[in-house]
Amino acid sequence: MKNILCFGDSNTWGFNGENCSRFPYNKRWTTVLQNMLGDGFNIIPEGLNGRTTVFEDPFDPCKNGFKALPYCLLSHMPLNLVVLMLGTNDSKNYFHNTSMSIGKGLGRLIETIQASDSGFSGLSPSILVISPAVVKNVYPETQPFDLREFQNIDGHDPVAVSEGLSAEFEQKAKEYDCDFLDAALYAQVGDADGVHLTIEGHKALGEAISVKIKKMNL
Repeated sequence: MKNILCFGDSNTWGFNGENCSRFPYNKRWTTVLQNMLGDGFNIIPEGLNGRTTVFEDPFDPCKNGFKALPYCLLSHMPLNLVVLMLGTNDSKNYFHNTSMSIGKGLGRLIETIQASDSGFSGLSPSILVISPAVVKNVYPETQPFDLREFQNIDGHDPVAVSEGLSAEFEQKAKEYDCDFLDAALYAQVGDADGVHLTIEGHKALGEAISVKIKKMNL
């Protein structure tokens, strides 16, 4: 049995941007991934709405991924693989991050995993870095939450930051000898809020990740 921890934010949790509910279990990309890989794999979803890589959210506590990751590694060990898909929340305008600073945050998470003994035989697990789908500006009549967090305010453009994550994350994956996948090549965010994947996006992403993992030597 191959144990795979999927550590992410609301797009791993299954947030439905149309009505702020949660997509049914069987519609989330982690479940699609489980079904595609089959009984020889154990997919462990670990998504949290609002989670960042390393940044403390002054308006939404307990969302720092760097602080949560060690506990998750210990809880679910031994692990063959950790899938990291974060960065969307880091691009919110009130953080004033750049794509580079978010990439540095990702690097801290990778270092935490590689320094751990949460794999088999006291080793560290493999890592698959996923750059998230790119956010976009939408202006629905009824907003599911405060979308101003992802809009260009005072010259800080979360969309541009989000667009730059693919190159930064791919570079970090190469630097730390991790596997990489760009979610934006397979799935897009919905028009309801411009931040969260649709059901179709979850399906496409789960299928793409399954193809990637099948090619990895776990």
